[in-house]
Amino acid sequence: MRRPILDAAARPVSGASIALLRIAFGVFMVIDVGLYLPQLVTSYYVEPSFNFAYDPWGLVRPLPGEYTMHLVYVVKGIAGVLIALGLWYRWAAATLFALTTYVFLLDSSFFQNHEYLISMLSLWLIVLPTHRMWSLDARRRPHLASTTQPAWILWFLRFQLGVPYVYGGIAKLNADWFAGEPIRMWLAARTDVQVIGRWFTNEPVVWFAAYGSLLLDLTVVGFLLHRRTRVPAFVIAVTFHLLNARLFGLFVFPWLMIVATTIFFDPDWPLRVRDRWRARGRGGAAPVDPASAPRREGPVTAPATFDGTRPAPHGRRLSPAVGAILAVWILVQLLVPLRHLAIPGDANWTEEGHRFAWHMMLRTKSGTVTFTVDDGRDLWVEDPLDHLSEAQFRRLPGHPERLARFAHHLSDLYGGAEVRADTSVALNGRTPVPIVDPDLDLSTVQVPWWGHAEWILPNPEPLRPDRSP
Repeated sequence: MRRPILDAAARPVSGASIALLRIAFGVFMVIDVGLYLPQLVTSYYVEPSFNFAYDPWGLVRPLPGEYTMHLVYVVKGIAGVLIALGLWYRWAAATLFALTTYVFLLDSSFFQNHEYLISMLSLWLIVLPTHRMWSLDARRRPHLASTTQPAWILWFLRFQLGVPYVYGGIAKLNADWFAGEPIRMWLAARTDVQVIGRWFTNEPVVWFAAYGSLLLDLTVVGFLLHRRTRVPAFVIAVTFHLLNARLFGLFVFPWLMIVATTIFFDPDWPLRVRDRWRARGRGGAAPVDPASAPRREGPVTAPATFDGTRPAPHGRRLSPAVGAILAVWILVQLLVPLRHLAIPGDANWTEEGHRFAWHMMLRTKSGTVTFTVDDGRDLWVEDPLDHLSEAQFRRLPGHPERLARFAHHLSDLYGGAEVRADTSVALNGRTPVPIVDPDLDLSTVQVPWWGHAEWILPNPEPLRPDRSP
């Protein structure tokens, strides 16, 4: 049993779709850098005097100086260019991983699922030889060039890119989503969208959006892998991502996922498209390509480098050590998104187990917070905007962990003063309630790395009657 699995994992398949994914990934990293430079970098990492680090000690800090963080993003952009070109590929991937992960860990206020995905993909780009085809490295060093990749690389990438879809659907299996929230609120706030916006307050549209997106997330990977349903599934997925981009922005995430979703196609699909395009330009039929054989994932012979050389197919047997590492990684990817099920309370309210779990677009919180500082001599209200950016402050009232970390910061700043927070938070349109006890000295509480913080107040408010199914 073990040897057939290893043989199947090592079977050569076309490297075209993997190479295209590498190129697209690099291009989108450059675009992502352009979206952050210069204003977001300044407001996120230069102007605030306090950052909500993931670790309780705040060891990961923005670099000092007015333009050093901008330089970090510039280097990230250069790494993206090199990855797309396949030039000094592994060094570029390692640089992108280090800098992307560093920026990601600076402030939990700006957690984005796509940044988490980018960090993981850039890590695996260091390991996976996606530069064997259509790369300058393959042109400079012909012994690297190959038209094929071992099948396990293709299936591993499919797994990693399928996780956000499937777990995004699993996360939607909750009472609020079944009741149409928060998507009802989001659509109602976007009725100014041309052509389709006027329909956003119609209940059938709300239910179609809620349950349609749920079904898409849960089933699209299976439909993409099945040849007969692949094209309609891809069209629906593209429509879904384009709507997300138009309605919610979401930076490069929708566009990256549109291209990344093609990894579920037959691995030689870019070669087929290329050959058909060339044949159309010549006014003739597409040339017969070995990739057109019924065994779609078998070896192909096609230009692997920019100079048109045709190196021999390349296969790589999956060693037991690499297989064990992949198994552990896959197990972590399967279990971590479910950890909130072992923690008491609603993760959308407590935020415990919310991150790294593909909980995308599940809740909207509005609220207020007033911090009172008591140093034993004086009592005063501290304005968080004296320490935080507006973007950080908007994400503060409804997040218990950040409330506690900011209270610890104020206490340290004022010589061990007591700090209390008077909060009023509404989840998915509910009636606002306190999320922490206003009489509790938040500077004394501990933020558990795992489990439930008992100092977080429960949310007793149900959805309003007009929000119920």
